Amino acid sequence: MKWYVVWVGTEPGVCSSWADCEERVKGYPGARYKAFDSQIEAVEAYRAGVNDEGILRAVARGPQTYVNYAALPGIVRDSIAVDGACSGNPGRMEYRGVDVPTGAELFHQGPFDDATNNIGEFLALVHALAMLAQQQNTHTAIYSDSRTALAWLRNRRANTKIQPTAANARVMELLQRAERWVQTHTWSNAVLKWDTEHWGEIPADFGRK
Repeated sequence: MKWYVVWVGTEPGVCSSWADCEERVKGYPGARYKAFDSQIEAVEAYRAGVNDEGILRAVARGPQTYVNYAALPGIVRDSIAVDGACSGNPGRMEYRGVDVPTGAELFHQGPFDDATNNIGEFLALVHALAMLAQQQNTHTAIYSDSRTALAWLRNRRANTKIQPTAANARVMELLQRAERWVQTHTWSNAVLKWDTEHWGEIPADFGRK
């Protein structure tokens, strides 16, 4: 069985079939993809990025080692891990979601100026929920390592003290949209706390600690 990595295409990530890979790269200008003999090789290559004609495109950030999360007790295998990162507080923030079994990056937003890590963690949770709702996926679980973001989600309100500025207009707009979404939608997907103490850093971690 071959595994395929798409670095540049309609949806970068790790594919378990050629049909899936072809759909992401066919007709896409400058598509970058490659086949691998194992899932481990594919995930490691995806996380490392692609070096083509001397240009390194780092698509996925975070730990460069493969972790077999399926072998760790207690982890829901069919799950997405989300995380945020912020340089400064407030500062430049970004967030992303990663497929736990494969390490494939499912979404990545930012950086946004004049924001906080808590805002990024909350936006990542809501982004994952909205994405699964759009896919009519009611079974995939979502992991976050942020107690604050999980509390904001339970309360359906982002309890941030950040004031709107010209620099953070975009992220504040996203925050308001996220609040509206959680206040007007319900979901059955499990939203769980990642057990960092026993499982290590969350798979979506940006590796900046």
